[in-house]
Amino acid sequence: MSLTGALNSASSGLRTTQTLSSVAADNVANALTPGYTRRSAAVVSTANGQRGVTIADIRREVDASLQRMSRMETGKMVRYQVLDEGLSRYTAFLGQPGDGRSPADKFSAFQNSFTTLINMPSAHGAQSGVALAAEDLAQSVRGAATSLSTTLSEVDMEMRYEVADLNQALYQLQDLNAKRLAFEPGTANAANMGEQIDGLLDQISGIVDTRVSFSSTGTVSVYTVGGAALIEGQSVQDVTFNAGDGTLMAGQQDITPFKDGVRGLQHGSLVGLSELKRTVIPQFNAQLDEYARGLIQSFENADTSLAPGEAGLFTDNGAAYNPANLTGLASRLQVNEKVSLTGDGEMWRLRDGLGATSEGPAADTTQIAAFVDGFNAAVGAPASTGIAATVTLRDFAAEMVTSQSTARVRAENNYSAARTAAEMVNGTRSNAEGVNIDDEMQRLLLIEQSYAANSRVLTTVSNMIDTLIAAV
Repeated sequence: MSLTGALNSASSGLRTTQTLSSVAADNVANALTPGYTRRSAAVVSTANGQRGVTIADIRREVDASLQRMSRMETGKMVRYQVLDEGLSRYTAFLGQPGDGRSPADKFSAFQNSFTTLINMPSAHGAQSGVALAAEDLAQSVRGAATSLSTTLSEVDMEMRYEVADLNQALYQLQDLNAKRLAFEPGTANAANMGEQIDGLLDQISGIVDTRVSFSSTGTVSVYTVGGAALIEGQSVQDVTFNAGDGTLMAGQQDITPFKDGVRGLQHGSLVGLSELKRTVIPQFNAQLDEYARGLIQSFENADTSLAPGEAGLFTDNGAAYNPANLTGLASRLQVNEKVSLTGDGEMWRLRDGLGATSEGPAADTTQIAAFVDGFNAAVGAPASTGIAATVTLRDFAAEMVTSQSTARVRAENNYSAARTAAEMVNGTRSNAEGVNIDDEMQRLLLIEQSYAANSRVLTTVSNMIDTLIAAV
């Protein structure tokens, strides 16, 4: 080897070790940075017949298969997490049978008050006890309806936030696609760009499940699993949310989950929120409305003193039941003012009937017995409520609370299973793509030795050139 060849080889080696040490140092410095992917540099011999080495590529050690699995499992986990959290907030207010505050327990107390009244029909305290228990029951149903309404408002707000975050991430990807064209592949800048793109794709996968493709120039396109485009190169399809009916659109394409005829989303926070808005909360509301209807109609049907269209013990804001006004009935459930504890209530009506024009015999329990028999009447809830049509008024509240609590437990179990799967896949991905400090330290030792060897060659060549010059 000529002195020139040795000089070129050593100098290229020093430049290469400088880059290698920079890559290793970046790895060590970002070992604890969330989402950071380990980088490595590919060393090749120089072209054009020159002796030496150079860095051909700085690449991120990405496992594409693990990336896809990680994003899919994370999307599943976030979906069930959102569902679990939304249901937990509501069912915490709803309570459970036996806790003394659920609608089932309030109905049990209401039923017991009638048992006392039928044994002491003339006792004002027994009559007032029925009125008080009825007020508590109505308030419990209204409170559950209010809590559901609050939960729905929170879901709408969260969906707006998630859609805004999704659109922001898509426009950031659009910006990175434009910038990536200016960076030469295999450089540190390109690796940094890839890090940002993967971070955004991870963020998006937590909101909606996606399918990702990369062009030959490194730009990224993102589609939903149903094929709707979210971003193609520089073209972004804005995602929009209609709070009225829960519709989600990507540009002009409908991507709403749980909508007939639409290949909607399957995983991600928007799916969990959509499930709450479009499926779970409407069913819970329907159950509450049907229960309120059952209470109003049962006491209207059992009260022989009522004139046609006259309100019974339970009312729709003071009025009799109107089949055309069922929606939201639970939030309007009231006790008839004729027996109100806060007004000029005539408690004897609980013995003689709400429509009675005058007080009857003190020992007459005929109307009370009719009210009690009404507890065993079938409510006739539609199948869409998830409660059997044959369930009686006596059992409806317990069935409703159990059904809603079961939905929360199911969501909690699904979240627990999805979280375990996501943690396992994410842990495997982290091990495959993350930084091992021991490995990087060993690599730095090798780089140091290479640097020392190349420096020794340069020193030797310098000494040889000095010797030759001295000899001349």
